[in-house]
Amino acid sequence: MLPLILEASPLSAAIPGPHRLVLPLAQEPQSAPDTPTVPNQPPGGVLQPGGPQAPGPGGPCAMDGNMLFFLGLAMALMYFMAIRPENRRRKEQQAMLAAVKVGDRVVTLGGMHGEVAALDEKTVTLRVDATRMTFDRTAITRVVRDEAPAAGRKG
Repeated sequence: MLPLILEASPLSAAIPGPHRLVLPLAQEPQSAPDTPTVPNQPPGGVLQPGGPQAPGPGGPCAMDGNMLFFLGLAMALMYFMAIRPENRRRKEQQAMLAAVKVGDRVVTLGGMHGEVAALDEKTVTLRVDATRMTFDRTAITRVVRDEAPAAGRKG
């Protein structure tokens, strides 16, 4: 190793003491160890309590009973909170579309209000004022029911 020696500058003459700084230029290569080292293992091969632990017998990704329980719980929650209500809404929508008949007042996806003038297997013709328009049957979002006003209500 060749040292680099820096002498004191004239500005540092007022500071007492030695003014030499020695810096190494290059490091010598270290010799390779005779035994291969295992990552996260201290020298000597013995794991200390509280230190890094070796993976269990099934490896770091082994499934135990708790993990399977929580996985099953998450799947059940997803079924009851997302899939089942969506299936229920779909069945209600299909039943409503099957019950539509000529003369019903309906509202389409775009907010168009009209009266059913004709029905086909996949289409419906609505009468809006004096105009007839044809829509897909699935474009009907709801059927407007005329409810009799409640007697005695003021509003």
